[in-house]
This record gives sequence, structure tokens and C-alpha cells, in this order.
Amino acid sequence: MAGERERVIAGRYRLRQRLGSGGSGSVWLAEDEELRAQVAVKEIDVPHESEGVIDDPVSRGRKEALRAAQLREHPNVITVYDVVEAEDRPWIVMEYLPGTRDLHAVVRKHGPLSSDEVARIGAAALDGLSAGHRLGIIHRDVKPANLLLAPDHSGAADRRVLLTDYGISLRPRETRITQSGMVVGTPGYVAPERLSGGEATPASDLFSLGVTLYFAVEGTAPFERDTLDATLMAALATDPSAPQRASAPLSRVIMGLLAKDPLDRTQAAEAGELLAEATQAESPAVGAGPAESPATATDPRHPTPFEGHPLTPTGPTSQDTRKAPGRRTPVLLALVAMLVGGGGFALGAATFRETGDGAAGLETRAKAVATPSPTVPRSTYPYGRQTGLREGLAPGQCVDADWKDGQYEGRPGLKLIDCYDDDPEGQVIATVAAGGAVQSECTRRTAELRKTMADPVLYVLTPEPGQSEPPAAACLLFLRHATLGGPLGDFRKFGDEVYISQLGPGDCINTEKDKDGTYTKTLVSCEKPHDEQMVGWARASGDGSAGSVDMAGLCEEKYGVNWARGQGHEMSGWYSTDEEWDDGFRYALCSVERENGKQLPGGVLKPAY
Repeated sequence: MAGERERVIAGRYRLRQRLGSGGSGSVWLAEDEELRAQVAVKEIDVPHESEGVIDDPVSRGRKEALRAAQLREHPNVITVYDVVEAEDRPWIVMEYLPGTRDLHAVVRKHGPLSSDEVARIGAAALDGLSAGHRLGIIHRDVKPANLLLAPDHSGAADRRVLLTDYGISLRPRETRITQSGMVVGTPGYVAPERLSGGEATPASDLFSLGVTLYFAVEGTAPFERDTLDATLMAALATDPSAPQRASAPLSRVIMGLLAKDPLDRTQAAEAGELLAEATQAESPAVGAGPAESPATATDPRHPTPFEGHPLTPTGPTSQDTRKAPGRRTPVLLALVAMLVGGGGFALGAATFRETGDGAAGLETRAKAVATPSPTVPRSTYPYGRQTGLREGLAPGQCVDADWKDGQYEGRPGLKLIDCYDDDPEGQVIATVAAGGAVQSECTRRTAELRKTMADPVLYVLTPEPGQSEPPAAACLLFLRHATLGGPLGDFRKFGDEVYISQLGPGDCINTEKDKDGTYTKTLVSCEKPHDEQMVGWARASGDGSAGSVDMAGLCEEKYGVNWARGQGHEMSGWYSTDEEWDDGFRYALCSVERENGKQLPGGVLKPAY
């Protein structure tokens, strides 16, 4: 261990390297010196204060770990090999799997997963949880960071799904209210009945699983807010919107698991049936994501981030699933009333603390203190933290996009920029009120403009779920392999300098050759005399450079007979830049002009046939 003294635990396990730290302790890569094998050893942090002999943390940790070891044969649970005591604390010896990543890290790096892949992960996790429940073992801390994706026996990445931290948590993540009045868990994943002082049950594990699956398919947790109070309030009192990226069966199982009242919650058997159905469901066809040619998904220039297996982001789907109102237990009703009534109350003495696995641990005392009401009608990041936007988008705004998963996949980071000065990558063409058929409405509103563009991409950015006053969904247009260069369609003004990527059939321009030989193109009304009228796009075949292509000849071949024959007209071809041509934007925008160099008269030209 670089910088640390090697230790041998229980005379057998030599700690080699710290792999990470979490809310209940550190995990080490160790060598079992008897078997000469690598293992993972979890060092359980023991609280300084104790609650007496009946609540001895070392004894309780050993007991729970031994119970978890009963699941050592289950394929979806990390195997516990041994439980030892050293340095006045328990140590859990588990299997070590190189190449393992947790679900939280995968989603944060690559964005939301496909609906069928989330269903596969959920079915495996549910199987592991159910096996424990049959033995009376409650996990207590189901969350993305405790779901591991490991290579299978053939070496294929992320194919094994494994629950970790199973039944071995001590009080830093205990699920009940202790004698000192503490209730702990991971914010936004703890079931409402646990927050109200109830015991951990199989139903509370299922609630946490529902939150985990929601996070995996949407990229954000349904109750995640910017403050602890707001997170607790959302978990207690807010029915989240149905996940927009999920297939219909996956959406049903997630919303069923998120029922506030455990009596209303979907049971394990029904959840298993729906997850099995969801693994066979077709990929979502509508929602927030690329809405153009199906070739996007198979374009070899844009490989998926998990080639070789189906851990791939997709666009959203059905919004038809709605949460049926459920019953509330009297204790939960009382807590909600305490949170929102009489000037606002919240669970007090609460702190967020970052844990080593990237999730925040939650520790809160169950007593009422006066605080401002935590009601948050709109999130600080209304489209989710990954986008980085703090305000709702408006039609006409231009953006640059950072596509974490390759172009036009997943949820990008977005930055607002000037439409004229900053060579934008995309533009908001329209906004649509959240809910309903957002994708189809964006498709309809941008249809005419997309017909004038070469290789456009429609991307629908939907708001983060769970907001009482969400912003409108934004219909954005991008060009595959090129920037827009400036505003599009009706957001342009006559007299503006324009680039080829802003133009399309039906536009008219005047051109002026500069001293350095470049041309400045100005958008003008076709009703007045003008130099050229754009008639359509032509794509060059092959893979030659732009300089090797006769642009005028390419346009003459495609449009000349129909637009230039016998009219004293000739065809010209314009392309973007050499760089964008080489990147794949191999299009010429074809125009018609007078052979004698004079302007065309006012009025829109018509094709000959």
C-alpha cells in the first residue's frame, strides 16, 4: 500500500490497496495468505457511542454479515467468505471481481441506460433481494452504488449484476430510529415509512429498488433535490412523474414500486413478471432523444459506449403510465403535515455528507424544528444536473452541446451561446409544455424546417421529473457532422450574413467576393432581385476531399434539367468547410443563378417540370 503500512487482519488477510471508502467503512484489496487468492475486505467503522449490550455494534455487524453469508451461492449477491474481528471492529471478507463498476458510476459517466437493460439489471437485483427476504434478511441500503456490474465468465463487461453491502451495514446506514433518535439512509432512496420511524421490511427494499431503476433509466433520481429538506419532502409527499425513457412495462413496475404506502406497493412476484416483460419490450421509439433516421443507432461512426453488450442509452418512451393515488399511513400524514404546515417544519439536525462511493449519506434526527418551507416548484437544474442549465430554454436560443456518450446520445451538457457570434451547434426551435406527446409535437413543429436541412437531428430535451412547475420541453435541431453557424429558419433576418449550414431550398442570397477570394453570403427576400436561389442539397459519393469534387457538376447532374434547362440559368454548388466535409458533412447546397452574371428578378423560381 503506497504511503500506508501494510496490515495483516486476523493473521491471514494482508491489505494491499484501498479500493474505496463508503458511509460504513473502507474496502481493501487483500491477499488471503492461506489460499494465495485475492479478496475484498471491508473494514466496518464502529461508532464511538454505544447503546448498551443489546446494541453492541461489533456483535451486530458480525451477526448480520454471517446472515448475509447464507446467500453466498446466489449469482446476484457478492459472496461473503469470512467474518473476522480485528482492531475492535468486524471485517467482512468478500469475493474480489476485477473490472467491476457500480451502476451509479456507469450512469454518471455514460448517461441513462436502455429500458431493456435496466429491466435486466432490475430483475437480477430483485432476485437477489427476494432470496434474502425469504431468509428474513433486509438489505436496508439498495441504491445504484450498491449494484455492481461485473464481467461474466466469458469476460464480457457488465453482464453480471451483483448486490453488495448486503445486510452488513452498521448504524451509519441503519434503517430504524435508534434510542438516540437517529434515522439514517441515503437521501432520496429511503422509503417513506422508514423516514417516519418504521422498521425496514422487504417492501422498503422494493421502494429503494424502484428509485434505483428510475435513476438508471432517466439519469436522475425521482426525489433528488438541491437541499436535504426538499429531498425528504419529495420522498414523503411527492408522487414522481412516470419515467419518460422507460418502456410501458418498466414504467409500470417502477411506479408501482414507488407507491408511498407499502400496502399499495407492487409485490416482488408482480414486479418480476413486469421486469421479464420489459426485457423483451422493443426499444423506445419516442421521447427525449434523437428523432431522425434509424441509422443513428447503427452508424459505425458513432459506436455505443458499451459495444458488445446492451448497456446502451436510448431515447424516452411512453408517458401513459400514471401513478394511482395510494393510501397514507397516519404517521406519514402527520409528518407531511409537520413539514408543510404552519410556516413550514422539517426534520431537523440534518446533514449531508459525501461518501466514498459518490452518493451522499443521510443522517437526521427525528424531531421537529422550524425552518422555511422546503417547497421547490422548480429545480435549480430544471433539465437535470447533467445539462448544467439553471433556467428553462426558450425558442430561438442557441447552444453548444457536450455529448457524453457520443453525438446525439444520452443527455448532453448544454451551454447557451450567442447565435450570431459563437458558431452554435444547435438551436431551440420550439418549446412544448411538459407532459403528453412531447416528442410527436416537436416532430410536427420542426417538420418543415427539417425538410430544408441536410442531415438534421431533432433532439427533445425534457425537464427533470418531480418538479411541480417544470419548464417546457425544448425541441432542438442539430446538424450531424456540422455546426449550424447561426440561427435557423424564422430566427434569421434579411440582411444577415449567413453560412451554408443555415440555408436551404427556397432561400435567396446575394453574394460578394472579398479581396481574399472568399464569398460573403447575405440572406435576402426572394421577392426582390437577388443573386441566387437555393434549390436543394446534393450529397457527394465516395470519400474524396472537397477539392476533388466538382460541386457545380454535382448540382447540374441532380437539378440542372429541372431548374436550368433553356432558362438562361446555370447551377452552382456551395459546401461548408473542408474540416466538416472530412468529418462527414459531404453535402453541396445547390443554387440557380443567371448565366450572364446579372441578378435574378424578384419572385420565386419554379422548376421546369
